[in-house]
Amino acid sequence: MFKTTKSIVGAGVVGVGLLVGGVLGVMSIEVIGQGHAGVVYNRSHGVEEETLGQGWHFVSPFERVTEYPVSTETVKVTKFNVQTKDGKPLSVELSYDYSNALEKLPSIYNKFKGQDSATIQEGWLQTRIKKATLNVFAKYSVLEVFQHQGQINAEIEKEFRKIVEEHGFIVDSVTLGAPTPDKKTAQAIQAVVDAQQKLEQLEIEKEQAKVAAEKSKIEAQGKADAQLIQAKAEAEANKTINASLTAQIIELKRIDKWDGDKNVQTKVVGSDANVIVGGK
Repeated sequence: MFKTTKSIVGAGVVGVGLLVGGVLGVMSIEVIGQGHAGVVYNRSHGVEEETLGQGWHFVSPFERVTEYPVSTETVKVTKFNVQTKDGKPLSVELSYDYSNALEKLPSIYNKFKGQDSATIQEGWLQTRIKKATLNVFAKYSVLEVFQHQGQINAEIEKEFRKIVEEHGFIVDSVTLGAPTPDKKTAQAIQAVVDAQQKLEQLEIEKEQAKVAAEKSKIEAQGKADAQLIQAKAEAEANKTINASLTAQIIELKRIDKWDGDKNVQTKVVGSDANVIVGGK
Protein backbone atom coordinates (compact mmCIF):
# COMPACT_ATOMS: atom_id res chain seq x y z
CA MET A 1 0.00 0.00 0.00
CA PHE A 2 2.91 2.28 0.81
CA LYS A 3 4.33 1.67 -2.61
CA THR A 4 1.00 2.45 -4.19
CA THR A 5 0.78 5.77 -2.35
CA LYS A 6 4.33 6.60 -3.31
CA SER A 7 3.58 5.83 -6.94
CA ILE A 8 0.52 8.04 -6.88
CA VAL A 9 2.48 10.91 -5.36
CA GLY A 10 5.25 10.45 -7.87
CA ALA A 11 2.81 10.43 -10.75
CA GLY A 12 1.21 13.60 -9.37
CA VAL A 13 4.58 15.34 -9.16
CA VAL A 14 5.41 14.31 -12.69
CA GLY A 15 2.01 15.54 -13.86
CA VAL A 16 2.42 18.86 -12.18
CA GLY A 17 5.91 19.16 -13.62
CA LEU A 18 4.63 18.42 -17.08
CA LEU A 19 1.80 20.91 -16.63
CA VAL A 20 4.14 23.64 -15.43
CA GLY A 21 6.57 22.82 -18.20
CA GLY A 22 3.76 23.01 -20.74
CA VAL A 23 2.55 26.33 -19.39
CA LEU A 24 6.07 27.73 -19.38
CA GLY A 25 6.58 26.40 -22.88
CA VAL A 26 3.45 28.14 -24.12
CA MET A 27 4.41 31.31 -22.32
CA SER A 28 7.82 31.23 -24.04
CA ILE A 29 6.36 31.41 -27.56
CA GLU A 30 6.19 34.94 -28.97
CA VAL A 31 4.62 35.76 -32.35
CA ILE A 32 5.80 38.90 -34.16
CA GLY A 33 3.32 40.22 -36.72
CA GLN A 34 4.02 40.98 -40.35
CA GLY A 35 5.82 44.29 -40.89
CA HIS A 36 6.83 44.48 -37.22
CA ALA A 37 9.88 43.78 -35.10
CA GLY A 38 10.09 42.95 -31.41
CA VAL A 39 12.24 44.56 -28.77
CA VAL A 40 13.19 42.14 -25.99
CA TYR A 41 13.45 43.38 -22.43
CA ASN A 42 15.26 41.00 -20.09
CA ARG A 43 14.51 41.53 -16.43
CA SER A 44 18.05 40.63 -15.45
CA HIS A 45 20.08 42.88 -17.78
CA GLY A 46 17.65 45.21 -19.58
CA VAL A 47 16.98 45.72 -23.29
CA GLU A 48 18.49 43.30 -25.78
CA GLU A 49 20.36 44.91 -28.68
CA GLU A 50 19.11 42.29 -31.12
CA THR A 51 15.45 42.57 -32.12
CA LEU A 52 13.07 39.80 -33.19
CA GLY A 53 11.83 39.62 -36.77
CA GLN A 54 8.33 38.62 -37.83
CA GLY A 55 7.19 35.06 -37.08
CA TRP A 56 7.39 32.64 -34.11
CA HIS A 57 10.06 32.96 -31.42
CA PHE A 58 10.83 31.15 -28.18
CA VAL A 59 11.71 33.57 -25.41
CA SER A 60 12.36 33.20 -21.73
CA PRO A 61 9.43 33.63 -19.38
CA PHE A 62 11.55 36.33 -17.77
CA GLU A 63 11.67 38.37 -20.95
CA ARG A 64 9.09 40.80 -22.27
CA VAL A 65 8.68 41.56 -25.99
CA THR A 66 7.23 44.80 -27.35
CA GLU A 67 6.33 45.10 -31.06
CA TYR A 68 6.99 48.14 -33.23
CA PRO A 69 6.10 48.69 -36.90
CA VAL A 70 9.04 48.70 -39.31
CA SER A 71 6.82 48.88 -42.40
CA THR A 72 4.91 52.05 -43.28
CA GLU A 73 1.87 52.90 -41.18
CA THR A 74 -0.68 55.67 -41.69
CA VAL A 75 -1.66 57.68 -38.64
CA LYS A 76 -4.61 60.11 -38.61
CA VAL A 77 -4.28 63.11 -36.32
CA THR A 78 -7.39 64.38 -34.57
CA LYS A 79 -8.66 67.78 -35.77
CA PHE A 80 -7.12 70.73 -33.95
CA ASN A 81 -6.93 74.53 -34.19
CA VAL A 82 -4.09 76.69 -35.51
CA GLN A 83 -3.66 80.45 -35.83
CA THR A 84 -2.41 82.37 -38.85
CA LYS A 85 0.07 85.25 -38.93
CA ASP A 86 -2.78 87.74 -38.87
CA GLY A 87 -4.47 86.06 -35.92
CA LYS A 88 -7.21 84.15 -37.77
CA PRO A 89 -8.24 80.78 -36.30
CA LEU A 90 -8.40 77.74 -38.57
CA SER A 91 -9.32 74.13 -37.90
CA VAL A 92 -7.05 71.57 -39.59
CA GLU A 93 -6.76 67.82 -39.86
CA LEU A 94 -3.94 65.78 -41.29
CA SER A 95 -2.37 62.35 -41.47
CA TYR A 96 1.16 61.04 -41.86
CA ASP A 97 2.89 57.88 -43.04
CA TYR A 98 5.84 56.68 -40.99
CA SER A 99 7.85 53.69 -39.82
CA ASN A 100 10.37 52.97 -37.08
CA ALA A 101 14.07 52.57 -37.96
CA LEU A 102 14.89 48.92 -37.20
CA GLU A 103 18.35 49.66 -35.83
CA LYS A 104 16.94 52.27 -33.43
CA LEU A 105 14.15 50.20 -31.91
CA PRO A 106 16.07 49.50 -28.65
CA SER A 107 16.70 53.24 -28.32
CA ILE A 108 13.01 53.98 -28.94
CA TYR A 109 12.04 51.44 -26.29
CA ASN A 110 14.38 53.05 -23.75
CA LYS A 111 13.40 56.63 -24.58
CA PHE A 112 9.68 55.93 -24.20
CA LYS A 113 10.08 53.49 -21.29
CA GLY A 114 8.61 50.50 -23.08
CA GLN A 115 5.51 52.24 -24.47
CA ASP A 116 3.97 50.54 -27.49
CA SER A 117 3.68 52.22 -30.90
CA ALA A 118 0.01 53.21 -30.47
CA THR A 119 0.79 55.06 -27.24
CA ILE A 120 3.74 56.84 -28.84
CA GLN A 121 1.60 57.83 -31.84
CA GLU A 122 -1.19 59.24 -29.70
CA GLY A 123 1.21 61.04 -27.41
CA TRP A 124 4.69 62.15 -28.39
CA LEU A 125 4.35 61.94 -32.19
CA GLN A 126 0.99 63.70 -32.25
CA THR A 127 2.36 66.51 -30.09
CA ARG A 128 5.33 66.96 -32.46
CA ILE A 129 3.31 67.08 -35.65
CA LYS A 130 0.92 69.58 -34.09
CA LYS A 131 3.89 71.72 -33.08
CA ALA A 132 5.28 71.62 -36.64
CA THR A 133 1.86 72.56 -38.04
CA LEU A 134 1.43 75.49 -35.65
CA ASN A 135 4.91 76.81 -36.49
CA VAL A 136 4.28 76.73 -40.24
CA PHE A 137 0.78 78.27 -40.16
CA ALA A 138 2.10 81.14 -38.02
CA LYS A 139 4.21 82.25 -41.02
CA TYR A 140 1.22 82.82 -43.33
CA SER A 141 -1.78 85.15 -43.40
CA VAL A 142 -5.22 83.56 -43.74
CA LEU A 143 -5.38 84.45 -47.44
CA GLU A 144 -1.90 83.06 -48.07
CA VAL A 145 -2.93 79.80 -46.42
CA PHE A 146 -5.58 79.18 -49.06
CA GLN A 147 -3.27 80.33 -51.85
CA HIS A 148 -0.29 78.15 -50.88
CA GLN A 149 -1.68 74.96 -49.35
CA GLY A 150 0.77 72.72 -51.22
CA GLN A 151 3.74 74.75 -50.01
CA ILE A 152 2.45 74.71 -46.43
CA ASN A 153 1.96 70.94 -46.60
CA ALA A 154 5.57 70.49 -47.75
CA GLU A 155 6.90 72.75 -44.97
CA ILE A 156 4.99 70.85 -42.27
CA GLU A 157 6.35 67.56 -43.59
CA LYS A 158 9.90 68.92 -43.63
CA GLU A 159 9.73 70.30 -40.08
CA PHE A 160 8.01 67.22 -38.65
CA ARG A 161 10.61 64.96 -40.25
CA LYS A 162 13.42 67.07 -38.84
CA ILE A 163 11.98 66.88 -35.31
CA VAL A 164 11.42 63.11 -35.15
CA GLU A 165 14.02 61.45 -37.39
CA GLU A 166 16.86 61.73 -34.87
CA HIS A 167 14.76 59.68 -32.46
CA GLY A 168 14.34 56.80 -34.91
CA PHE A 169 11.08 57.67 -36.69
CA ILE A 170 11.11 57.69 -40.50
CA VAL A 171 8.47 60.02 -41.98
CA ASP A 172 7.43 59.14 -45.53
CA SER A 173 4.81 61.84 -46.06
CA VAL A 174 2.36 64.24 -44.43
CA THR A 175 -1.08 64.95 -45.90
CA LEU A 176 -2.81 68.18 -44.88
CA GLY A 177 -6.56 68.47 -45.32
CA ALA A 178 -8.26 71.71 -46.38
CA PRO A 179 -8.22 74.17 -43.44
CA THR A 180 -11.64 75.21 -42.16
CA PRO A 181 -12.20 78.82 -41.02
CA ASP A 182 -14.93 79.90 -38.64
CA LYS A 183 -18.00 81.66 -40.07
CA LYS A 184 -16.72 85.20 -39.50
CA THR A 185 -13.33 84.46 -41.03
CA ALA A 186 -14.95 82.69 -44.00
CA GLN A 187 -17.07 85.78 -44.72
CA ALA A 188 -14.01 88.04 -44.53
CA ILE A 189 -12.09 85.76 -46.90
CA GLN A 190 -14.98 85.70 -49.37
CA ALA A 191 -15.23 89.49 -49.33
CA VAL A 192 -11.55 89.81 -50.20
CA VAL A 193 -11.83 87.17 -52.91
CA ASP A 194 -14.84 88.96 -54.42
CA ALA A 195 -12.94 92.26 -54.42
CA GLN A 196 -9.94 90.66 -56.08
CA GLN A 197 -12.12 89.06 -58.72
CA LYS A 198 -13.80 92.43 -59.43
CA LEU A 199 -10.40 94.10 -59.73
CA GLU A 200 -9.21 91.36 -62.07
CA GLN A 201 -12.37 91.81 -64.18
CA LEU A 202 -11.75 95.56 -64.40
CA GLU A 203 -8.18 94.90 -65.49
CA ILE A 204 -9.45 92.51 -68.15
CA GLU A 205 -11.96 95.08 -69.40
CA LYS A 206 -9.24 97.72 -69.42
CA GLU A 207 -6.99 95.52 -71.51
CA GLN A 208 -9.87 94.72 -73.83
CA ALA A 209 -10.55 98.46 -74.28
CA LYS A 210 -6.88 99.03 -75.07
CA VAL A 211 -6.97 96.26 -77.66
CA ALA A 212 -10.16 97.69 -79.23
CA ALA A 213 -8.68 101.20 -79.34
CA GLU A 214 -5.49 99.92 -80.89
CA LYS A 215 -7.50 97.99 -83.46
CA SER A 216 -9.53 101.11 -84.37
CA LYS A 217 -6.35 103.13 -84.63
CA ILE A 218 -4.81 100.57 -86.93
CA GLU A 219 -7.95 100.45 -89.07
CA ALA A 220 -8.12 104.26 -89.31
CA GLN A 221 -4.45 104.44 -90.17
CA GLY A 222 -5.01 101.82 -92.82
CA LYS A 223 -7.83 103.83 -94.41
CA ALA A 224 -5.80 107.04 -94.28
CA ASP A 225 -2.84 105.30 -95.85
CA ALA A 226 -5.11 103.88 -98.57
CA GLN A 227 -6.56 107.32 -99.32
CA LEU A 228 -3.09 108.83 -99.41
CA ILE A 229 -1.88 106.19 -101.78
CA GLN A 230 -4.94 106.75 -104.00
CA ALA A 231 -4.46 110.51 -103.98
CA LYS A 232 -0.80 110.13 -104.87
CA ALA A 233 -1.70 107.77 -107.67
CA GLU A 234 -4.27 110.23 -109.06
CA ALA A 235 -1.84 113.11 -108.80
CA GLU A 236 0.79 111.11 -110.62
CA ALA A 237 -1.75 110.19 -113.30
CA ASN A 238 -2.84 113.83 -113.77
CA LYS A 239 0.75 114.92 -113.90
CA THR A 240 1.47 112.37 -116.57
CA ILE A 241 -1.62 113.41 -118.57
CA ASN A 242 -0.82 117.13 -118.32
CA ALA A 243 2.71 116.51 -119.36
CA SER A 244 1.51 114.69 -122.46
CA LEU A 245 -0.96 117.45 -123.62
CA THR A 246 1.17 119.25 -126.18
CA ALA A 247 -0.23 121.98 -128.52
CA GLN A 248 -0.37 119.50 -131.38
CA ILE A 249 -2.43 117.02 -129.39
CA ILE A 250 -4.85 119.75 -128.28
CA GLU A 251 -5.26 120.93 -131.87
CA LEU A 252 -5.85 117.39 -133.02
CA LYS A 253 -8.54 116.88 -130.38
CA ARG A 254 -10.18 120.18 -131.51
CA ILE A 255 -10.24 119.05 -135.08
CA ASP A 256 -11.63 115.64 -134.10
CA LYS A 257 -14.55 117.26 -132.31
CA TRP A 258 -15.37 119.92 -135.02
CA ASP A 259 -18.39 118.97 -137.11
CA GLY A 260 -17.20 120.94 -140.18
CA ASP A 261 -19.79 123.73 -140.10
CA LYS A 262 -17.87 126.79 -141.25
CA ASN A 263 -20.71 129.19 -140.42
CA VAL A 264 -20.56 128.31 -136.78
CA GLN A 265 -17.92 130.22 -134.94
CA THR A 266 -18.14 128.15 -131.72
CA LYS A 267 -19.87 124.93 -130.86
CA VAL A 268 -20.12 122.86 -127.74
CA VAL A 269 -19.53 119.22 -128.54
CA GLY A 270 -19.74 116.34 -126.15
CA SER A 271 -20.69 116.01 -122.54
CA ASP A 272 -17.45 117.43 -121.37
CA ALA A 273 -18.49 120.91 -122.72
CA ASN A 274 -15.33 121.34 -124.70
CA VAL A 275 -15.47 124.58 -126.83
CA ILE A 276 -14.76 124.05 -130.51
CA VAL A 277 -13.70 127.17 -132.40
CA GLY A 278 -14.55 127.27 -136.09
CA GLY A 279 -11.90 128.64 -138.39
CA LYS A 280 -11.58 129.91 -141.94
